[in-house]
Amino acid sequence: MHPNLLQFYLREQKIAYILVDQDLDVLEFKGENSLLGNSAQQPFPELLDLMPELVGCEDILQEVLNGHLPRFELDSLNRTDADGKLHYVTMTILPYVPEETNCLPCLLITLNDVTAWTEVEQTLTQQRNEMSLLKQSLADTNQRLEFILQRYVPREVGDALLEKRILPELGGELREVTLLFADLRNYTGTSEKQTPNETIEMLHVYIDIASTAIAVEGGVIVNYMGDGIMAMFNAPNEQPKHAQQAVKAGLIMQAMAKEYKEKDSSYPSSLYFGVGINTGEALVGNIGAQWHYQYTAVGDTVNVASRICGHARPGEVLIGESVYAHIADIVEANALPPIKFKGKTQEVTVYQVNKLSTSELLGS
Repeated sequence: MHPNLLQFYLREQKIAYILVDQDLDVLEFKGENSLLGNSAQQPFPELLDLMPELVGCEDILQEVLNGHLPRFELDSLNRTDADGKLHYVTMTILPYVPEETNCLPCLLITLNDVTAWTEVEQTLTQQRNEMSLLKQSLADTNQRLEFILQRYVPREVGDALLEKRILPELGGELREVTLLFADLRNYTGTSEKQTPNETIEMLHVYIDIASTAIAVEGGVIVNYMGDGIMAMFNAPNEQPKHAQQAVKAGLIMQAMAKEYKEKDSSYPSSLYFGVGINTGEALVGNIGAQWHYQYTAVGDTVNVASRICGHARPGEVLIGESVYAHIADIVEANALPPIKFKGKTQEVTVYQVNKLSTSELLGS
């Protein structure tokens, strides 16, 4: 190949080679000067001065010279040219025997400028790292979202929203539901004798009891109201035995509260839940303002359930006539004298629940 053509090819391909003798003296250099950085000037220094990365590799170089090692490579060497530009270089060392007679083996060192590819690799690595950070950030966000959905939004409502069974917009649908209201009797008088911290601790215990009883029976807690709680059955998920489940939740709640006070005498013995339950048609969906939604139920069925709860004495579970109609064959209950609730034109029949059949309480 014509020398000028060879030089042109080496320069355009960003390749260079160095020929080194047995004493590691540089015999020849051709190709892209930038691959040697600022050392690409004649007379060339010794190989180890020209390529300081090879210091300490003399035994390996001797192995290549003797033919015991076919090649030796170093990747990602840094070189800075006369203009201050950084280059990334791959070096390959091979044994070479000149064609001239009686010439001793030499070392042929090829240098390839891999700056463009290295910069691509660096960009890809950076992007992978950024994607990894983004993935971790997304996982953290999902964990926080899951925490929020589990603790600030009823789980069933959150699942229904994610599955698009509930649309994130104001409005709702008419459907039959069972509403359970429960609040603490003698709460005001008890909290008057306590510090705020003691009151909060007491509320945590009793609200946890009520929430657990409701959750066990598949109810959805739609509102906490100071010492009270409002729960709904048969929405957003279908529950064919919603009236029965609500009554069981009320009975479990009372039993749990009684058991807790018997185990821990530090809590006031006068505190008991009053529970009121009613079944009927209500508008169920997202109620509120454009910037804040609450999944709940509204309508006369809800109002009556709240009124029944207000009429319940400590430890009582009272149900409306419609609830009784759903579970008459499995409940033992006493009909109370008709009650004239405030805001109602007609009297309402209310039943005091004594117990459900044993099989129903066991969930069979």
